Amino acid sequence: MRLLRTSQLPVSCTNAEVWAVAAEKWMCFVNPGEMGTGNDLYDVVIVGARCAGASLGMLLAQRGYAVEMVDRNAAGSDTVSTHWIRWPGVQQLRAWGLLPALEKTGCPPIVSASLDFEGHVLAGGPMAAGTEAATYAPRRTALDALLVAEARAKGARLRERFAVTGLLVADGQVTGVRGTGPDGPAGLRARVVVGADGRNSTVARLVKSPVVEDRGVLARSLYGYWSGVAERGVRVVFRGRRGISLWPTNDGLTVVSLVFPPEEAPTPGRSALAEFYVSALREVPEVERALAGADLVSQPQAAAVRNARRQAYGPGWVLAGDAGHHKDPVSAQGISDAFADAEVLADALDAALSGSAGLDEALAGYAAARDAQRLDTFNYTCEQAELRPFGAEFLDDLAQTAADEQAVAAFVNTFVGCDAPSDASWLGESH
Repeated sequence: MRLLRTSQLPVSCTNAEVWAVAAEKWMCFVNPGEMGTGNDLYDVVIVGARCAGASLGMLLAQRGYAVEMVDRNAAGSDTVSTHWIRWPGVQQLRAWGLLPALEKTGCPPIVSASLDFEGHVLAGGPMAAGTEAATYAPRRTALDALLVAEARAKGARLRERFAVTGLLVADGQVTGVRGTGPDGPAGLRARVVVGADGRNSTVARLVKSPVVEDRGVLARSLYGYWSGVAERGVRVVFRGRRGISLWPTNDGLTVVSLVFPPEEAPTPGRSALAEFYVSALREVPEVERALAGADLVSQPQAAAVRNARRQAYGPGWVLAGDAGHHKDPVSAQGISDAFADAEVLADALDAALSGSAGLDEALAGYAAARDAQRLDTFNYTCEQAELRPFGAEFLDDLAQTAADEQAVAAFVNTFVGCDAPSDASWLGESH
């Protein structure tokens, strides 16, 4: 791995004057006991090493940059997740050469989809460019560990169980982070700090990134893992104001999620959550049949996600993935969006760190690209998370669609993301 020192920065380095000041003033912000890296300077410190952070670390490290990732958890620890990687995200993994490694984790390819709207069923095998379009719904224990391993193989470093407690700042510019881990406190200097630490981002809080839009919590969800489910495709069932999804995942398990309005939330407590979850699944005959003979092997996990987006960047810092833009899991966009952020941000940081563009200019371009990719999907997701009952006109249209083989194929393809990779509006006019 290549480490930079301020004396080694090229004359063309963006913000060189800021870094000269930072080098002189750094001791004002770090106690002597926190100097875990001496005078070393990283190109980028990434806070959070999951889908967005580990992918970004991989992309930057393979271009030769000195990358230090930190995460408050151990690599490959579990986290609340929608699991599903829609077709655009699968294509990103393919471009990175990681699909074979993902399949080796035991995550099965999903090659069929059944979509049930109040008894109107559209089913088929998604296709892209005339070939079978397989998607995946991996456990995060497998996916995140894979991404971290690849980032490390490319030269990025990771400090596990490292909690960021503050920022290093010089003349209003973020110049690093400070925190503590198994080896004690440390200050890590960097030319850019990336917050990829989820929707409750510490970096976003510390830099006081403004929330530019907040539509609140519109739905709640519960999910659990089941063994013995025979069906190996994805099944989605909408009844009333509830949605149920089944996705095959690692270890022969199926993750079954339930989305419902906030006012239906059960009373707190593990037993109440499990009782509500199982009861809601059994109320739908089609779901009960799909789970016949299957066993719930985990305590249901709960999620209530605000639909909100933050300002993407500021002096010396930038946000990626859920840290800057998060929305309800009903549209299952999170993992694919994280990969897209990593790809666009890697290009922007490469331009800035190489000196071919100013840092502010590069990050502004990333922010514009992020918003252009996300706003339609954000609006769509918020609409769907309201879980309004389907109208008669939409259901009539579905009946007509179900009678047309090509229309069904197009519907399934758009649901998976093959025909509309930047937009999940397959249901945009339904409510």
